[in-house]
Amino acid sequence: MASLSDTMFGVAMTLVATTLLPSVQTHKGSVVDMLRDMNGNLVAVVLSFAIAARYWVSQQQRLAMTDSVTPNQTRLHLVFLFLIVLVPISTSLNGLAGAGATEGAVMIYGVHLTLLALVNLLLWIGVPSRDATHLQIVRSFLALALLLVALAVGIARPGLALYVWLAVLAVPLLSRPLARRLPRPDVGRT
Repeated sequence: MASLSDTMFGVAMTLVATTLLPSVQTHKGSVVDMLRDMNGNLVAVVLSFAIAARYWVSQQQRLAMTDSVTPNQTRLHLVFLFLIVLVPISTSLNGLAGAGATEGAVMIYGVHLTLLALVNLLLWIGVPSRDATHLQIVRSFLALALLLVALAVGIARPGLALYVWLAVLAVPLLSRPLARRLPRPDVGRT
């Protein structure tokens, strides 16, 4: 599972960067003009790369804590990896950021990120309970909650959804103090 995950993440993260190629290849002018013209696309690529990197770290931590994977967990891991492979496609949509943000593109990208967060949370819930597992479940739940907020914001104001997506990158900073305040369930501890 770890080898497959590394391969899928590597391919997806590489392809995310290639979504900028059409903008770069067709642009005529200075580098500064090119960066200004593809500002929204560049922000979406950086955001997608950062989110994919965060999920890769989470996947590595989860697999390190898992002795064996059940058939249901295997299916859930494959769904998770499939959603990761789709990241370059949703990132390549025009209208994700900036003044040209459109509700359709924002909703597709937002639903995609929300599904990723949901499957990530479900995968963490399936890991035998440990102190680190509790933190990861809190972190995953907080990311899912923020992504649901981003969907609501994206419906009302598509251009503002980007800021909520960026806030998801701060989840690791927010989750540790929150995890200390929340009681750990003792049910099913191993």
